[in-house]
Amino acid sequence: MALFMGATAFAQSSTGKSGIGSTIGNMLQGIFTKTDIEVSDLIGEYESTGPAVAFKSDNFLKKAGGLAGAAALETKLKPYYEQYGLIGMPFMVDKDGNFTLKVKKISIKGVLEKNDGDGTFAFNIMVAGMRLGRFTAYIEKSGKNLNLMFDATKLKELLTTIGSLTGTTMTKTLAKILESYDGACIGFDMKYTGGSEANGTINPADSATSKSTGLDGLFDLLKKRT
Repeated sequence: MALFMGATAFAQSSTGKSGIGSTIGNMLQGIFTKTDIEVSDLIGEYESTGPAVAFKSDNFLKKAGGLAGAAALETKLKPYYEQYGLIGMPFMVDKDGNFTLKVKKISIKGVLEKNDGDGTFAFNIMVAGMRLGRFTAYIEKSGKNLNLMFDATKLKELLTTIGSLTGTTMTKTLAKILESYDGACIGFDMKYTGGSEANGTINPADSATSKSTGLDGLFDLLKKRT
């Protein structure tokens, strides 16, 4: 029970297609397992609840100290996630794979594409119709919730890119932590919050730095009531 309560630090595979037994096994192993989820399986609205950590192999997991090491890494990362506004961060995906990630009220838009053969996704950040960055994403689904993860060193690049849009500078300490965990997939534990907004289409060419306002919130509320 204690392991299940701390399961956000461990890998989770898709229950819809791989089965509950597979999901529980991977949660206990802490290893990323390739699944056959598609972009269409990701449609919805989510909110980051904290760091997510998995490892690419049992060997990498052992080097990191096993499940205790994974949990310790998650605990170590959490204060930085809070500092950079990465907890409570909304994430929306529509039927075409367009996504919106909101960090400190800044909307960052892009496109998710399924990579061929290896069970990963391309996470493309778009600004004014141009690709600002492309990152390999490791995505696991448990029920309706997601783990959205990246190679540790690539997460450093992603956070630097996001920081260039939000005016946030990564600390040297966080950069060193990410650099020291080669073989780890690190990212965000995403809790499903709904799906109505994501059934439409998000335009990735919209400005990635537009701030939401009180009027935006009013319009969103009106749309949900119609």
